[in-house]
Amino acid sequence: MSAPDILAIGRGSIVAPAGCGKTESIVRAVARNDGKPALVLTHTNAGVCALRSRMGRAKVATTKARVTTLDGWCLQLVSSYPELSGLRPDLSAIQYPALREAAIRAVSSGALDAILRASYSRVIVDEYQDCTSPQHRLVVALADRLPCCVLGDPLQRIFDWAGPLPDWDAEVLTTFPLVATLDDPWRWIAEGEEDFGRWILSIRGGLERGQGVDLTTAPVNLVWKKAVDEEQQKSAEAEAMAELAGLAPSTALIVGSSLDAASRVEFAKTYDGVQVVERADMPELAAAADKIGSEKELKRVIEVLRFARTVMSGIDKAFVDRLNDLASGREAPAEDSERIFLMARHGATFGNLARMLECWHKTPGWFVYRPDLLNVMMDGMRRTAEDGDLKASVLEVREAKRSKGRHIPALGIGSTLLLKGLEAERVIILDAGSMNACNAYVALSRASRSVTVISKNPVIGLV
Repeated sequence: MSAPDILAIGRGSIVAPAGCGKTESIVRAVARNDGKPALVLTHTNAGVCALRSRMGRAKVATTKARVTTLDGWCLQLVSSYPELSGLRPDLSAIQYPALREAAIRAVSSGALDAILRASYSRVIVDEYQDCTSPQHRLVVALADRLPCCVLGDPLQRIFDWAGPLPDWDAEVLTTFPLVATLDDPWRWIAEGEEDFGRWILSIRGGLERGQGVDLTTAPVNLVWKKAVDEEQQKSAEAEAMAELAGLAPSTALIVGSSLDAASRVEFAKTYDGVQVVERADMPELAAAADKIGSEKELKRVIEVLRFARTVMSGIDKAFVDRLNDLASGREAPAEDSERIFLMARHGATFGNLARMLECWHKTPGWFVYRPDLLNVMMDGMRRTAEDGDLKASVLEVREAKRSKGRHIPALGIGSTLLLKGLEAERVIILDAGSMNACNAYVALSRASRSVTVISKNPVIGLV
């Protein structure tokens, strides 16, 4: 069906399967919104950046919408009205559960009704399946005061670790009556692969009923590779990567284990060209910066070397042995990567260490498979004085980059959680047999042209 007019919805919901034009529907609604701006809420900074980017490409005036995260809007509201909300948030250690409850108190009090109505024409909430129960209560409070349309897909509900979620049928749809379910697979139509897109839509019913999806019913766009043990798994992965290289796609995503981040990093180390799609908080980064910043002279250089080995190829045992020979004076440097090491060893300032990492980054034949970690570390080093706090600088850079949205590599590996909302021409799913219905649907629907699935059995999504 054609997308409904969001501006005509006083209070309701739209179920929006992957690739069926949800973001475009929001952009078109905002473009036609006159007068006061619409309040457009989503869950992540990456989602905010994606919406703003699409609005920018469509030349939508920024005055037509206030686009922010739910938690970001809560923080601004509570900070502006601490007495009314009953909370003065500590910006250095934000307690999000308390923040959400405080925002609910402020909106539900009724004291802000006139301000809200004077500020916004309506509320539009994206990715509603990811709302926690407190966030749902907040949106309900807003909907009691302003026209409100929520858009989401219960089959993409994979953020259930964030806290209790409202029951979709008993709580979401009773509060926001279903207006429409989008069913035109625009992502695949744009690629000339409408049949593939229709099949992706057709598997939703079986997944929702707990029957899984039978990969043998798929069109030629899907290739299933059987792997019943580790040897067959490795062989199937190598075959899939070789086939991917032959297709030479402009974009490709590899869906790895959701539980084993180390296995995703190891895959990127194994196959040249693959880069890791990182978590927004980059948990390894703070620990590495803390270790580097706490050391001096040679010990600091050694910590940087250890960090570099976790983000790029080329720093193998032979190279480390070579550096030891250079440090002892037994050998003379022959390459730039060696000369820069000696410079840093004799002057282990953060600036010199950043230059060393940058030189190694550019060394022919070496490959950076975790560019986000490397770039944030180098930027943090460049802005840190010798007596400064490297960890604080690195975290500051991380947060600045986080607010601008994620870097998505042309050939990236991540979990379904990290890849949700992205799309690529080609997709490889490494461990499909371990996926539940929602994760299987999210993984399969990332591909606009073809997908390779590795699993023990051809029926997946039953976990």
